[in-house]
Amino acid sequence: MVKLPKEDKVISILCFNPHEQDWLFQRPDSTTYVVQHRKGKEDFIYTPETQLELPLDLPKPLKSHVPQGFPHQNMLQKKYGEDWVPVSNPDLEPH
Repeated sequence: MVKLPKEDKVISILCFNPHEQDWLFQRPDSTTYVVQHRKGKEDFIYTPETQLELPLDLPKPLKSHVPQGFPHQNMLQKKYGEDWVPVSNPDLEPH
């Protein structure tokens, strides 16, 4: 592992397995950097990019309307009548 300044503090460690980790460090001036440690490779140090969160007041989506009257809709009611109700069968195994 690369020698790092002692005043830099570890904020978090993401451990993928015993040979691969991402270490997030914070410098005294509050900037951060990541050290990627991988087995058999040199450590890679980079400054993470910050993604801004924009508060967007988007309108809520409209409820979709399902058109009725197609042949495949309500087939059981068409075959057995409007007052048809499903009946449970106790002989069936749970699935």
